[in-house]
Amino acid sequence: MISTPHCKDSEMMVLGCMLSSRFALNTASSALDSEDFYFLEHQIIFQALKSLARKGKPADIHLTAQELKMSSQLQTAGGVAYLTDLAQFAGTSAHVHEYIEILKAKTYSRQAYLILEEGRKEFLTDPSDPNELAEKYHRKLAGLGKRYSSSEKASIGEILSGAKSRIDPIPLIERIEERQQYYQQVGKPFMTGIPTGFVELDRETTILEETNLVVIAARPAMGKTALAINIINHVCLEQRKPVAMFSLEMGADQLVERFLSLRTNIAGEKIKRGALSDVDFRKLREEEEVLRSAKLFVHDQNCSTITQMVTKARRLKEEEDVALYVIDYLQLMQGGGRSESRQYEVAEISRRLKLLAMELKTPFICISQLSRKVEERQGHRPMMSDLRDSGQIEQDSDVVLFVQRGDYYNPQDKPGMAEIIVAKNRNGGGLPSFLLQFDGKCGKFGAASKETNQKAVKEAFYPTRSSSRETTHPLLK
Repeated sequence: MISTPHCKDSEMMVLGCMLSSRFALNTASSALDSEDFYFLEHQIIFQALKSLARKGKPADIHLTAQELKMSSQLQTAGGVAYLTDLAQFAGTSAHVHEYIEILKAKTYSRQAYLILEEGRKEFLTDPSDPNELAEKYHRKLAGLGKRYSSSEKASIGEILSGAKSRIDPIPLIERIEERQQYYQQVGKPFMTGIPTGFVELDRETTILEETNLVVIAARPAMGKTALAINIINHVCLEQRKPVAMFSLEMGADQLVERFLSLRTNIAGEKIKRGALSDVDFRKLREEEEVLRSAKLFVHDQNCSTITQMVTKARRLKEEEDVALYVIDYLQLMQGGGRSESRQYEVAEISRRLKLLAMELKTPFICISQLSRKVEERQGHRPMMSDLRDSGQIEQDSDVVLFVQRGDYYNPQDKPGMAEIIVAKNRNGGGLPSFLLQFDGKCGKFGAASKETNQKAVKEAFYPTRSSSRETTHPLLK
């Protein structure tokens, strides 16, 4: 029989320290559990010592022996002679923290071995969905790693010093000083995340921060996928960062055609029908060479379930160090198994996407549909409650952007413009809304004039009486 990972000397050292030091007794009692000990006699002795610590009593050999006698376990634990050996074995309790860490590492290895062994047996049964099974054991191992990692708590001093920073080991005040110097030298605000390429948005806030789940939502044909493609184009082609897109709505070929249309300003319909001049075709050839060198990875098959997507996202992170993930779109994704309702299923998908963004420390853009309530409402202005299928999307997301085109409903309402409504921004302020020019033929968003945007912001804060929005404040009527 294979012996799972353990270290008898370290177990004896910890117990010996507990028997000879009140400090070691309290430290080990709070840091360890009985399962952290491999040998049965050590588990029994630890439970007795922990019981004494809870009662506020010292744990010398005599009191520990009495505690074991009360539970009729003294002989099973090796008797008084073994307790004496343990107390003498330790020598000093000065390094009890190091001994504890050794035990926790051995426990982690032991538990991981058992999980993998369980998984091996289950895989041998020829499961119907191996991806789902792999994800199940990945979650188990991830949970185990979190439980047995070194202390997760951090004092403010440790964070300021960078010792327990999740971002950078450089002291925080030095990082802030670097931002100040950048601002003074360049005259532009320092960005901690990835710019979207839209000055109006990037100037006010950074939505593509690591761990952020960004939702772009709209009714059909508003340009939500086009907006995501514009952001991908900037991040991947201008910033030269790897991007992964999970396209559940259109094939990879269609998606690349949209990139070609965006970058050449040639209408997508002309590309589909081949109605191209020689000049148009030369432009396409030039942009083809640019796109060939781009680190844009598209998945349009076998990624319809959240489990498949999670597996592929992790692999891409390891292989390509992806800087941004885009999912088009949420309501086409399926959960990993049976669910009580579609609302519960979408809620589970939303939660797992947010957890994945935190795990990979990479922003996710998730495109989402809005419910038909927008069509029924006067003014057709979207609200957070319009996010289709689940309110969990609203809770899990860090940023929610709505795309609204007035000329879709009324050709005279800001023709050629798209309003980007910042409905939620968990980690910052920002504009309530701003306008972008929108060319639907090639799916291109561009900056609107400063005057146009100032008017849009003013209307967002102070809607006029003639405005069709429902958000007009009673005092302004």
